[in-house]
Amino acid sequence: MTVFQPKSRAERLMGGAIYGIDLVSALLLALLTAVVFLEVFSRYVFSLPLVYSNELTLLLFPWMIFIAGVSVTFHDNHLAITFLRRKMPPKVQQGMFLISKLIMLFFSIMMTYAAWLYTENQAGQVMPVLRISRGWLSTSMLIAFALISLVLIYHIIRIVRGRMTVPREEEDIDAVADDN
Repeated sequence: MTVFQPKSRAERLMGGAIYGIDLVSALLLALLTAVVFLEVFSRYVFSLPLVYSNELTLLLFPWMIFIAGVSVTFHDNHLAITFLRRKMPPKVQQGMFLISKLIMLFFSIMMTYAAWLYTENQAGQVMPVLRISRGWLSTSMLIAFALISLVLIYHIIRIVRGRMTVPREEEDIDAVADDN
């Protein structure tokens, strides 16, 4: 995991925003766990299923996952196959790193647009038990991919300015080994 050490005001602001996103994601996980626990407990102890728990779980899970995806993108913790990149000279590695971010940005923008269309389509439908718009479900994708696009633009700017370098997985492994 790459440790983010902010230097400028913009970096501190971005770090604070990501901390807030991490907090929201953790709260959603806690809420999701509580809802599932209460459903199981109510069903098997009192033989009284909670009618709303299925739809609430259906709503909370995507929000938690997509919001956490913003943090994963910010910290560069997503899966990556770096075999070919590591075989290249450092300048080429940096170029490949920038190109990968540009490709990710393209797909993220496309997903934002697709999520927008999907949310518009879902907005008129109502969840039968909670009686809220199904648009709330798909809005998680829209917000997450829009934020991921912003994070990627931020990364691209940092790469171009020379403030972000290619992550070295070996350094991360060594850092973890040194901590133990």
